[in-house]
Amino acid sequence: MSEREERGLASAAGGPAPVAWGTLLEHAHAKPAIAVVLCTVSSAFGFFVTATVLPSVVADIGGLAFYAWTSTAYAVTAILGSAGSSVVVRRTGTRATLLTAAAVLVAGTSVCALAPSMSILVGGRGLQGLGGGMMTAAVHGVVREVFPELLWPRMLATISGAWGLAALSGPAVGGLFAGLGVWRGAFWVMVPLIVVAAAMTWRILPRIGSRAGIRAERAPRAPLGRLCVMCAGVLCVASVANVGPAPARAALLAAAVIAFALMLRLDGASPERLFPADMLSLRRSVGKGFWMIFFVAMSTTPGSVYLALFLQVLHGIPAAAAGYFYAGQSLAWTAAALLSARLVGSRARGALVLGPFMTAAGFVGLFATIASGPVAAIAVSVALVGGGIGTCWAHVGSIVLGSARQGEGAMTASLIPTTQTFAVSMGAALSGIIANAAGLSGGDSPPAAALAAAWLFGTFLLSPLAALAIAWRLAISREGGQDRRGGQAHA
Repeated sequence: MSEREERGLASAAGGPAPVAWGTLLEHAHAKPAIAVVLCTVSSAFGFFVTATVLPSVVADIGGLAFYAWTSTAYAVTAILGSAGSSVVVRRTGTRATLLTAAAVLVAGTSVCALAPSMSILVGGRGLQGLGGGMMTAAVHGVVREVFPELLWPRMLATISGAWGLAALSGPAVGGLFAGLGVWRGAFWVMVPLIVVAAAMTWRILPRIGSRAGIRAERAPRAPLGRLCVMCAGVLCVASVANVGPAPARAALLAAAVIAFALMLRLDGASPERLFPADMLSLRRSVGKGFWMIFFVAMSTTPGSVYLALFLQVLHGIPAAAAGYFYAGQSLAWTAAALLSARLVGSRARGALVLGPFMTAAGFVGLFATIASGPVAAIAVSVALVGGGIGTCWAHVGSIVLGSARQGEGAMTASLIPTTQTFAVSMGAALSGIIANAAGLSGGDSPPAAALAAAWLFGTFLLSPLAALAIAWRLAISREGGQDRRGGQAHA
């Protein structure tokens, strides 16, 4: 039995950790942990800054018709960057991939800062998404390569915390530059952050990678055909928000499903895969982890898309205050992730199940209170949704990282952010279809908003319930210490 398998069995059995987490982070892994945080914040920061300054951008250079496409371009290329990062890692290594991602991110940010028109800014957002998606996926690869398996949950929680930091600081920085009338400065201020993250990557990763004896995986050919098919599918999903008629939205979703099915079929038949084998199988740990991440991430979308609107229309809450409700969901996610990451053994398995249960309870609360209130009950429900996601997130991510087969480390690490980004895009598209079908497209009157909210939160309750069913199976397999592919389970 390997050392990693022994650690996994000890953790699954609830045994004591062989090394104190604080000691590890204080010494050998402190600097790479800082590099992980900087790389995560540098890619996440632009997401929140851009959302804040976009109204000022339109007021200055026009292009309101392209407003929604700034998000669409970012989502499409972010998924492509995440999925394609495993190919770059296997060709050049994790360090070079992160440096390449930083260069693309700087290029995209510079294009946005210099954009004379919205069409150019959309192109810059596409570059930002490509670099950001590649960097986020490579960061997960760093966690798997550099840190011992015992620290994976804590480092995945740290990544969530970095996103929370960006969520808090990004709107403040963007609002400051927008208020000063110099929105371009909000993009320029991101460049030094990205450069510092790249410098930390250059300085730290080669030394630790060499000491860990990390071997490069076989370099594959670039799967351009599959990436093009995937791009078409993602574009269909992302474009749902930019079309009005319900039949057109349904057709786009159907086309996306066909494109993804074709891509996965081609990928399964290729000796040089983009995604891990058995990714969709509920009999394998990697498949269970994929579906759980998909359903948990999808649970974030109704609140991110419509919560602020519902609060304004149904309860007269000002826009700024309504925005803090969704920020509260993000903060609850971050806080729960940081607390839950310390759990091991039976407690970790319990968190795996408790997380989706909390999220489902939050959706029940929103279904019951979003129209009638009280507002405090709505806030508690929103916190339950975010807290539930954070409670299980690091543990399911750790399971996915530990399920990698020989030669599939990079693609398994990239699976986490790729699945998350795709699920959020799919969830946003479904949210729009459900809300409009419930009557919201006819106007945002209180009765229409109340009906749309009931349909939206009632339907999306199925998402955490599906995650709960999968989490239960995962917890049982962790308790037994056996993975159905025949090997030992990784805790």
